[in-house]
Amino acid sequence: MEALWDPGSQALLDELGVGQGWRCLEVGAGGGSLVQWLADRGAHVTAVDIDTRFIEQFASDAITVRRVDIRTDELPQSEFDLVHARLVLEHLSQRRQILDRLAATLRPGGWIMIEDYEWSCFGFEGQDRAIDTVTEAVNAFMARAGFDRDYGRRLVSDLDDAGFCDVRGEGRARVVGPHDPGFDFFRLSFESLRNTLVESGELSREDADAAASRMAGGVRVFTPLMVAGIGRRA
Repeated sequence: MEALWDPGSQALLDELGVGQGWRCLEVGAGGGSLVQWLADRGAHVTAVDIDTRFIEQFASDAITVRRVDIRTDELPQSEFDLVHARLVLEHLSQRRQILDRLAATLRPGGWIMIEDYEWSCFGFEGQDRAIDTVTEAVNAFMARAGFDRDYGRRLVSDLDDAGFCDVRGEGRARVVGPHDPGFDFFRLSFESLRNTLVESGELSREDADAAASRMAGGVRVFTPLMVAGIGRRA
């Protein structure tokens, strides 16, 4: 996922002028690629996640690693020049309240950049009932866990509502095949849920097997739209 989306995220952060001396909060730091990139540009990065096992190795004078639940844990106040989160808020039902909490961590004039999916353009190459059925079953499963597949569509207006100024947004999407960065995310996400969906009766074994065969056979994925919402604290 980092290989798929990092170049676009980095280009937007470059436009904001991130660099030497910036203090940055990376929320949901994941595997740490953007943490490293920000630090390499001379920023000090506070990397937070509820699971820090993939980023603890990066702790240094330039990178502070903290295990944090942004829904409930105390956050620094008026400290950062940048807050960035990618594919985090769409999973959290309190997302609008969390935006207020993140806004409070920014110093006046600091920037926030939130990136989340909007799924209306997602699909697989060609016409395939089994894959369409799998997509619907996976989305329904995630929705029950609090996932909002259309949050990207509301992200920019939420930044407005949270009181940010200079608010703007943009979207980007990719078409990826089995050998392209990011394809394995979609394949492995399905494989991780496959047995659960079949055992619960939400997906037939035949449809699951057919979809797995199509993914292994070279079908391309039209990714969701990655929407970036950007705003500045007044």
